[in-house]
Amino acid sequence: MKLDDINKIAIIGAGTMGSGIALSFAQAGYEVILYDTNTEQFDYAQKRVANSLNVLVREGVIESSLAESTRNHISIATDFQKSLEGAQFVIETVPENLELKQQVFRELELFCKSEQILASNTSGLSITAIASACTHAERIAGMHWVNPAEFTPLVEVIRGEKSSNETVDLIFDLAQKIGKIPVRIKKESPGIGLNRLQFAVLRESFHMISEGIVSTEDLDRIMKFGLGFRYPWIGPLETADLGGLDVFYEISSYLFKELSNDEMPPKSLKKLIDQNHLGFKTGHGFYKYSDEDRDEIIRKRDLYFIRQWELINEVKKS
Repeated sequence: MKLDDINKIAIIGAGTMGSGIALSFAQAGYEVILYDTNTEQFDYAQKRVANSLNVLVREGVIESSLAESTRNHISIATDFQKSLEGAQFVIETVPENLELKQQVFRELELFCKSEQILASNTSGLSITAIASACTHAERIAGMHWVNPAEFTPLVEVIRGEKSSNETVDLIFDLAQKIGKIPVRIKKESPGIGLNRLQFAVLRESFHMISEGIVSTEDLDRIMKFGLGFRYPWIGPLETADLGGLDVFYEISSYLFKELSNDEMPPKSLKKLIDQNHLGFKTGHGFYKYSDEDRDEIIRKRDLYFIRQWELINEVKKS
């Protein structure tokens, strides 16, 4: 399979990630088939795609005519086998359950031709374990997108033990072709790349709050207006270079031993969960959210991501 041979994408799962990925491929001109067993998911997916396209049009990123043609590039299917017909590339976006993903890949191998490339959008499970359900694991690799997939540039390309070079390279090149910023995860590890960093920050965040070092609100401000403010342009290793490796070494020598090394989530988090305070989806987590709050947060998040990506591209070209 060559990159230019790909013109049709099948996506297994029409949830948040599946719909965002579908939009990303459709916007790049690919024909997309979105499959799900739950027909109610299609209403959600179509609404999500429409809302995201409206934001892109309002921001002047695309013309309304392109939004309409993008929408027309996405079709839905409830027949698993038919959804795969004619697709050169298939990506699975079902929930993070190893047995479920293995079952999906068993079925994919039954109905897909040998030349079709299969990818998993897992955010932390082992590609090797997922592909162990298949005979031809060489054509399987990870393609982890970041929510919201249609607005976030990063895609992690994960090599399983049996993933071929051709498979990994093709997925990497495909991500580049549609305007994403792919990275190669050369060795499998729990949490892959992004989530290892994300949860290291989250662990220290829980620790700082439980120790009374800072409030919930101020911790988020530290990240948004300090670390997060500069990370879109300079990563942690670039930051260390700019600040001086000797300086960072000295700080590390006394600070590392003070950081949290907790191996289990904090009891305070478990207490929130036991009270069904699950965050955004229940209207109460570390913060409280009304329906109006939630709509506004998503609207502003999407605007910020779009403008941030445009700014990064603008600065790169200057």
